[in-house]
Amino acid sequence: MERTPLLNLPMIMPSQAQPHVTHNEALMALDGIVQLSVIRRDLAVPPSAPEAGDRYTVASPGAGEWEGWDHRIARFVDGVWTRVEPVAGWLAWVQDEALLVAWNGSAWAAAAGEGSGGAFGQVGVNASADSTNKLAVKSDAAMFSHDDVTPGTGNMRMIANKASAANTTSFLFQTGWQGRAEFGLAGDDDFRVKVSADGTNWKDALVIDRGTGAVAMPHTELGGTSIKVLTAQGTTGTTMAHSTYVDQIWDTTSRNDFGAGAWNGTTFTTPSSGVYDLSAVLSCNGAPSAADMYFNKNGSLSLGFMKITNGSAQNTVLSRVVVALASGDTVSVKMRQNSGSSQTGLSSAAFSIMRLG
Repeated sequence: MERTPLLNLPMIMPSQAQPHVTHNEALMALDGIVQLSVIRRDLAVPPSAPEAGDRYTVASPGAGEWEGWDHRIARFVDGVWTRVEPVAGWLAWVQDEALLVAWNGSAWAAAAGEGSGGAFGQVGVNASADSTNKLAVKSDAAMFSHDDVTPGTGNMRMIANKASAANTTSFLFQTGWQGRAEFGLAGDDDFRVKVSADGTNWKDALVIDRGTGAVAMPHTELGGTSIKVLTAQGTTGTTMAHSTYVDQIWDTTSRNDFGAGAWNGTTFTTPSSGVYDLSAVLSCNGAPSAADMYFNKNGSLSLGFMKITNGSAQNTVLSRVVVALASGDTVSVKMRQNSGSSQTGLSSAAFSIMRLG
């Protein structure tokens, strides 16, 4: 008996007796493979109580009545299982997974398309995706929301990951396909907000240090001058003799917008004339009967003098002053304590300078 080349359907031959038998066989075959929908694809042995018309794709290795039927279509007709050989490109809906799969010649793989649940190489929504922009969307708006269907946790987090610090992960905003603003981790791990007038030349509008959290705004001005900040901490290297003023030595400089030439860890040399905010807090070890501190300008002038006395439970001195400094002026922090003996270092210390205008 001759059969069709693709679906292997029996053909009615000339002068064939009982042609209805052949015709019915072809109809039953079509009934089993057209609009193919299988119950499951993870069974390797037949179910115990199949019903007429049930269909499965056989998992490997097939066993029992399905032995040797790996990945083939098994259908239950007239009380027996029959095998159907799929052809590359056939599609099947897997009912228990709500998944569309396709036969690629050796396996049933998730097919691209709505409801497939598979991995997509490229996706274009009203747009053409490509090898670089594997997801492309043209729309007046796009919405992401927490999962209230499954339901989920109520959270909604978007993750953008890069391979190394030297790479970039960011959001880029364009006008006419030219960059105008960008925020993210661009070229390092500090968070940056950048802007551009032409898409080629970029300026950092805001930089947040990944280690300290310090915020820099290199091009933001107050009174016509860019904001600049110096912060330093720790004075374990300072030895204070009894009742003798000494310059504090700051162990750690956490931020210096003024450049290395303006700061040596003890003395600040004003790089340009302006109005500066000076602040310091120093805490003595032990409980001296008196402690005082001031900012020393140019080695002779006292600014922001502060003193505490008769306070065995109060050993922290705080001072702050806003002052006009000329280019080349020097500022250091001097402190003394009256404990009757020398002491090394301080229990805590912090120093900052901010240019205001």
